[in-house]
Amino acid sequence: MEATNSINNPEDLADDKQLLRSIVNNDYVIPKAIDSFEFAQALLKQLGSSDEELRDEFSYMILARGILEQNKLTGEQLEQLLGQVLSDKHLFYHIGEAGNDTVFMRSFSNLIIAAILYTDASKPTLSKQHIQQVKQALTRYAQEEKDWRGYIEGKGWSHSMAHLADALDIYAQHPHTTGENRKDVLVLLSQLIKNSAPLFSEEDVRLATVAYHIILGKQVDTEFIKNWLQACSVQRGADIRSWRRATNVKNFLRSLYFLLLWDSIAVPLMDAIATILKQQDAPFADIEDNF
Repeated sequence: MEATNSINNPEDLADDKQLLRSIVNNDYVIPKAIDSFEFAQALLKQLGSSDEELRDEFSYMILARGILEQNKLTGEQLEQLLGQVLSDKHLFYHIGEAGNDTVFMRSFSNLIIAAILYTDASKPTLSKQHIQQVKQALTRYAQEEKDWRGYIEGKGWSHSMAHLADALDIYAQHPHTTGENRKDVLVLLSQLIKNSAPLFSEEDVRLATVAYHIILGKQVDTEFIKNWLQACSVQRGADIRSWRRATNVKNFLRSLYFLLLWDSIAVPLMDAIATILKQQDAPFADIEDNF
């Protein structure tokens, strides 16, 4: 009787580390007796846990790899799950707060958005309207999130900026995303990299990867890209916030430069990036001239 009650209560299942560990160790195969949609909803609630193992290694990974990637949900269920993730209970849960554990729910919701869009992309069931809702939500999230911490001691990765970048990357490559939508993504990237919060946990690479895939797929015209690169630059002031912004921009441009270099593509854009980087370092050149 206890086993039956457990199977019928998805929230108990989502809190059972022994069961979750067995699913992970069994290549993310969900037992047939478990309803995948109800289980997915229960796992979604665990994304806000401060327990790194429960949140990251179990709940997120099982939801992404065991349920979404394995196409365990119907089109209607996928739509419903997406709506839940985009709500105030998940992506916008206590949005605007910083320094507390609410960041985990918001940050990991970005990863689920990415997983949903990735699953849908090969054979879309989500409508164009749903995809536009994702764009609007990610844009709002980027503007309203205040907690950009990377690794939190004792609780694991929050990594809000990196997870947002992953969601933007998958969104930009979805079949329903247009060239104009991708331009908007690039503009959003140029705003994100000017954040005064220091980004030193590989966020620059994750953000640069979004732009790299757009450039690689020739999904936006070169002239727009060149103008966008110029818009990425910032003036370095004497205050620490200005220095952090400039450092974030430089790290982003360096990452994008080497991503392009390693694939030997877009040489003119690489030259443009190099020029902007040199301009960003102009204050240091002025200092050296005084010695």
